Amino acid sequence: MYYSNHTYHWGLVFKTDINGEVLWHKKVGTYDDGTIVYDIKQTNDGGYILTGGTWQYNEKLDPYFMKLDACGNLDWCRVYSTPEFDYTGKAIYPVSDGYISYVFRYGDDSIQPKIWLFKLDLNGDIIWKQSYAQTDTLIRYELCYTLHVTNDQHYLLSGYCYYPDSINASTSYLRPLLIKVDQFGNSDWELPWSNVNGEIFYGQGIQSITSLRKTIYTGARHIIPTGPFQGDKPSLLKTSEDGNELIYYDINQNSVMGLTSTIDWFADSTLALGGGWWIVGGTPDNKVTKTDTNGNIIKTKDIITSYETFQDAVVSFDNKLLLIAGIANGPLRSYAWKLNSDLEYDTIYTQPYVYDSLCPYPIALDTIPLDCVVVGIDEPFQNPETGRLMVYPNPASDKIHIIIPEQLKIETAIPSFNVTTVYHQWHSAFLEIYDLFGRRIYSKEVTKSDKELEIDVSWWTEGLYVVRLIYNGQMVGNAKVIVE
Repeated sequence: MYYSNHTYHWGLVFKTDINGEVLWHKKVGTYDDGTIVYDIKQTNDGGYILTGGTWQYNEKLDPYFMKLDACGNLDWCRVYSTPEFDYTGKAIYPVSDGYISYVFRYGDDSIQPKIWLFKLDLNGDIIWKQSYAQTDTLIRYELCYTLHVTNDQHYLLSGYCYYPDSINASTSYLRPLLIKVDQFGNSDWELPWSNVNGEIFYGQGIQSITSLRKTIYTGARHIIPTGPFQGDKPSLLKTSEDGNELIYYDINQNSVMGLTSTIDWFADSTLALGGGWWIVGGTPDNKVTKTDTNGNIIKTKDIITSYETFQDAVVSFDNKLLLIAGIANGPLRSYAWKLNSDLEYDTIYTQPYVYDSLCPYPIALDTIPLDCVVVGIDEPFQNPETGRLMVYPNPASDKIHIIIPEQLKIETAIPSFNVTTVYHQWHSAFLEIYDLFGRRIYSKEVTKSDKELEIDVSWWTEGLYVVRLIYNGQMVGNAKVIVE
């Protein structure tokens, strides 16, 4: 993917062998249609799921989600139209019943929600979507870099926001921002890293992982604005499972520019930290550092000299560290490195390996068009009829009919904002009817396929009744009906 003067060219997906040699590559989209590929993961069927953004259908950037089969052919593609703002898919993971994706909205304002999660089914249709960093109105200009799926199927977003010091609420400062979300899209907690054991903390969170004990470790940038150690430090943050700052470790206290951009576990529970720093009189070096969980350095390896650093890294099933970066030392190029757990370059393998065994023919080097289903993303949020529970006739004397909405909408009012979650797909909810004394006189589990219920009210006492639809413990629809 290439960017120049706000013009994107083809997105690019490529696969390498065990030695880093390209096996095949495919372009995504059409030249100059603005297609960006931000993330790709392998799926359980041997295919691939990817996400990014495109200008193909609007003047604004739209997020898209694309599923490829094991041969790199298009299974399906969804573009969610966002004509008012620029949105793009930043990260995507296969989960047990579909996919979870982090979607970001660009913009200079501090009001509109910027951080979103989309839960998709296996066909790319939205199950739910939810925005975050809205309940605390002091959080401003938020952005997340990465998404991590925990062992218990919760979701962890890492990035930054601007947030005030407790002693001066009128001025905001750059802070690491961590957000943890349950599998239904509800926020467990949202933490701007502000105070660590009484010390004010400034900086950015970049990428996070969790331990078996559910402690969160985050690669970060620590900003020290004054004093003998003034500058930006590559740092490691530790956060508790319930969202409290624990401690931080600066990997190099002498740097004036620096950050830890990638983090993952080696098999022996040591940490592989990727990042870069610059010391006055030195060069801007990118390194991999192996540490224990208390930030003690075990070994460091120099990788490349550049003011740009690693975008992602992962420890493979055989305990090898894979790193990637896009670096413009002259022309913009993609770089990849592979290290063993001792931080030595991995050996070159000479034995033959079988690749793409699920594909019965050689994979073509071609272009995947954005031949996508385009869906209006904002309609359920803007349409007041979405999620409406309807009861007729009203008044009634014999029977009532209740129309169950196809989409369920939860709106939570907080100062300055309304947080709205729309569940496009849902399995079951509970329909409850109460009289004016608060007594529940009817209860039934309903599914989306029920669509309409008929209830005999001929024996009910005359009066007003309240009908409620409950999903995941929250009321998602209500109506009143008079029986006479």
